Amino acid sequence: IVIIGYITQTFLISEISINKLIITGWAALAYILLLIGAITKAGAFPFHTWIPDAALNSNAAFMAYIPAAIDKLLGIYFLARITVHLYTLNNTMQIIVMSIGAITIIVAVMMAFIQTDYKRLLSYHAVSQTGYMILGIATLNPIGIAGGLFHMINNAIYKSCLFMTSGAVERQTGINNLSNLGGLFSKMPVTAICFVISAAAISGIAPLNGFFSKELVYKGTLLTGYTIFFI
Repeated sequence: IVIIGYITQTFLISEISINKLIITGWAALAYILLLIGAITKAGAFPFHTWIPDAALNSNAAFMAYIPAAIDKLLGIYFLARITVHLYTLNNTMQIIVMSIGAITIIVAVMMAFIQTDYKRLLSYHAVSQTGYMILGIATLNPIGIAGGLFHMINNAIYKSCLFMTSGAVERQTGINNLSNLGGLFSKMPVTAICFVISAAAISGIAPLNGFFSKELVYKGTLLTGYTIFFI
């Protein structure tokens, strides 16, 4: 922020957006530093490890409101502002940011596959969803950016619900290990229904909200011409 203020002689985003910075010299360094801050706040690869670690020592309410909702909202919104309003990204930087999003989606889901702790598994899924948001914003077209921001809101809703259902299970059973859980639908039907709806939403199943935001992100990646990111 200090570097940008020194270069532009202002800290007003509205003024900087009139003559956006380009990725060169000190301005490029400033963008990289801001990018690191934004994706760390949002919990994207490779600065994501604090979210799964927090799940081990935190209750469900904390995980629902801070990493799953507030930090995602602030980190991704900040990324959108610096990417869209402060800078004009060149092709190289665009591909780098899109790659961060795509890698985050894949790596975090692969890590989620091998988790046995309920909240830690959900934490890796939260990291994966951040990848969709970053990928959408990095497309630099209105559809992709809208998809990324829309997914930011959607994720806050259904991921918070998923963490709350995990908290309900933990409260009733005292267990977080998935290997020792099962047969709870009849005993906790409301929690189970809330979980199924949220799980379907995060999976992108129509007509739930996750389907529409992911669809926008996919469309945005196709419009960039880099089909590999859509794949």
